[in-house]
Amino acid sequence: MSSNASELPEPEEKYYEECPIHGPWLRSVYDPKHQQYCSVVPIGCPDCRRIAQVRGLLKNVAIPPRFANCTFDNFMVESQEQQNALDACRDYADNFQQTHKKGVCMVLRGNVGTGKNHLACAIARQVSEKGGHSSLLLTVSEIIQRIRATWNRQSAETETEIIERFAGVGLLILDEVGRQYGSEAEEITLFQVIDARYRAMRPTMVISNLLPREIGEYLGDAAYDRLRENGGRLVNFDWLSFRAQRDES
Repeated sequence: MSSNASELPEPEEKYYEECPIHGPWLRSVYDPKHQQYCSVVPIGCPDCRRIAQVRGLLKNVAIPPRFANCTFDNFMVESQEQQNALDACRDYADNFQQTHKKGVCMVLRGNVGTGKNHLACAIARQVSEKGGHSSLLLTVSEIIQRIRATWNRQSAETETEIIERFAGVGLLILDEVGRQYGSEAEEITLFQVIDARYRAMRPTMVISNLLPREIGEYLGDAAYDRLRENGGRLVNFDWLSFRAQRDES
C-alpha cells in the first residue's frame, strides 16, 4: 500500500518553547481526542517563574535596613560560644523544610548587641531565598499595634483576620520580647498569635534580652510551652556587646 504524499505528519506529543536563559520549557501537550494542543498552565518558563516568586517573597521579608546585608558568612566569630550560636542558627536554616513541617520554634536570647538580630535576619533571608518560604520580622510592639488597630470601627480588617495572617507566614520572628510593659492584655495578644501559629504548625522565632525564666514569665507559661514543644531550640548569646567592644577599641 503506497503512502499518501498529502498526509500530514503525526503531531508531536509535546511542544516546547525556548527560554533564552534556562533553555526549553514545556508549552503544550497534544490531545489526540480533540486533535489539538492544550497549553500547560501556568504558561512560561518555570525557572523564570520560580525566580520571580522568590523575589516576591523577599519583598515580604521585613528586614530593617540596618540588617539588610546580614548573612551567616559575615557574622563575627571570636569565641566558641559565638561559633555555637552560628552553627545552631545555620543548622536551623539549612533544615528549615523539616523545621517548617514540624513547627519547630527557636528562641535567641542574651545580652544586647551580641548579634541576635544579625543571625535571625540571616535565617529569614535563607529560608526565603533558598526555601521559598515567606518571613516576617516584627517587634512585639508592632504586633500589638497592628492588632489593636483592628479595634477601630473603620478598620478594613478584623482582629481574627490579622491573627490569621500572622499565622500564615512561613517564619514569624518576634523581636524585643520583654521590652514592653508586660500587661495582661499584651500577654493575651501574644498568646493568640503564638497559639494560632502553634495550631497551624508554623515555626516562630523569639528574640529577647531576658533570661529563659523571664521570657516564660512575660509570655505566660502556655505560650512559652508552645515555643519549647516539638524540640524547640534555645540559643544563648551570653557575651559582651559587639558595639561595646568596638567603642573600647
